[in-house]
Amino acid sequence: MKALYKVSVSAGLGYECIADCELDLQKGDQVIVRCERYLDFTSVERRCPGEALEDEAAFERERAKNCKGRHIEGQKIPVVLRKANGLDQAKAAENDEKARSAHNKALERIKYHALDMKLIHTHYAFDRKILVFQFSAEGRIDFRELLRDLSGLFHVRVELRQVGVRDETAILGGIGTCGRPFCCATFLPSFNSINVKMAKQQGLSLNPQNISGCCGRLKCCLQYEAEFYRNLAQQQKIQAGDETDDEEANQRPDKSTSREQKKEKRKTSGNSPQSPEAVFAEGEQDIPEANGDGFEFTSESETEGGKA
Repeated sequence: MKALYKVSVSAGLGYECIADCELDLQKGDQVIVRCERYLDFTSVERRCPGEALEDEAAFERERAKNCKGRHIEGQKIPVVLRKANGLDQAKAAENDEKARSAHNKALERIKYHALDMKLIHTHYAFDRKILVFQFSAEGRIDFRELLRDLSGLFHVRVELRQVGVRDETAILGGIGTCGRPFCCATFLPSFNSINVKMAKQQGLSLNPQNISGCCGRLKCCLQYEAEFYRNLAQQQKIQAGDETDDEEANQRPDKSTSREQKKEKRKTSGNSPQSPEAVFAEGEQDIPEANGDGFEFTSESETEGGKA
């Protein structure tokens, strides 16, 4: 059975590879990895979540299913060959010395071509078949002339990889404002999306100097408690809505009781509603048949009878 492991070649340079479960790899173990065209000397970071599979083809099918379009077509997953021994470690140290020398020479060639780029890190493969240069720049750089120059200078395959400012900080490392090493350079496996809304929800000062890291971007630690404050704000909003509903219910009079109270007032005050016929009958009783001046009030029928 085989399992998937995350390995680190150098600071900011790592990938996933397949290893036999019989090797019993632990964090920090140094191993030799077979990549597509070269061998690499790496250090194990962790075992990736997931079940162990039978062969490499099963991992390839799983990757094609979950990561479609996110990997180079035809490029296979690297495979761990063995654990590194003393000779391998000595050769890796020699490669590091050669990489530092190549780094200085590459800086000279960058200056010669007048390219606005910052060379960050240089890595030699274990079998010295490939030389990887990592650099950062504000925009896109046309480094085709530089690439041909470096290939002719070192007589190996050369790769130039541009990284962002956050990756640059993770590669170089440093001490944050909290007094601890950068999270991205120590334990963060990847970068997540961070926005100013996280700082607002946590009640932090929106001064860029306070919420920005050494990379110039928002601090990665803003995401650690963002979910807690987001849930707390939702709970407070729901609780405030319930309290408002209770207050409105207490202030709103009950319709049934208000109607009964109105009926009671009408009965006690004697202002109960009457029909129009009853009101008209009461009006007829109040009208006298004749007033003091001798005038008589008669109905229309009596007037017509008199005329007739």
